[in-house]
Amino acid sequence: MTSTRRVLSAIALLATLGGVAACGPDDPDAAGVPGGSGGSASPSATASGTSDPGEAGGGAPADDVDGDGKGGDCGKPPTLPAGHLKLKVQLMRDAGGFEAAEAKPHCTPNDWIYGADKGDPTKHYVLPRSVKAYLALGPGQSKQVDHEQLALHVDRCLAQEIGAPDDYPKVEAPYGCYGNVYEVTLNAKGEVETMKEIWSV
Repeated sequence: MTSTRRVLSAIALLATLGGVAACGPDDPDAAGVPGGSGGSASPSATASGTSDPGEAGGGAPADDVDGDGKGGDCGKPPTLPAGHLKLKVQLMRDAGGFEAAEAKPHCTPNDWIYGADKGDPTKHYVLPRSVKAYLALGPGQSKQVDHEQLALHVDRCLAQEIGAPDDYPKVEAPYGCYGNVYEVTLNAKGEVETMKEIWSV
């Protein structure tokens, strides 16, 4: 009975997230993107008013997957290396940039899953042609792509997420869409320097 409640709670949690991506030992570093696995909320998470990323308003843990008020079994949220962000891309008007919200960790029976709610604040990020981009191929696997391939991938995954018409171009194998969550670093100008898609189930 408890496992059934956990599964139902996890499904409900995933349904409320705008997009999700899992993190765990199958998400190792990609070349040029050190510290690729794991990640707690970036420093802007403190703006939410909670002192602990594992707690939600009203004192209930954010990782309470079975409704018992004690939280889940994921342990402490992973920590991102300094200068790294996990972002949920929400909008891309053109290849020069995108709007994204901070992707926060949520505990589920499948470990920490990253996502953002539809109402979360977004910020504009410039995507220069010099970006070092990596698209997920599967657990622990990614492939470096150029700026144009990244921009097309993000656009098509966003279209799939919002239910674009059937004739809209789709992402083709070996790639897939995994919730539009990326691990990002910025350069000295505040532009995206590296962008790695986070694989999830």
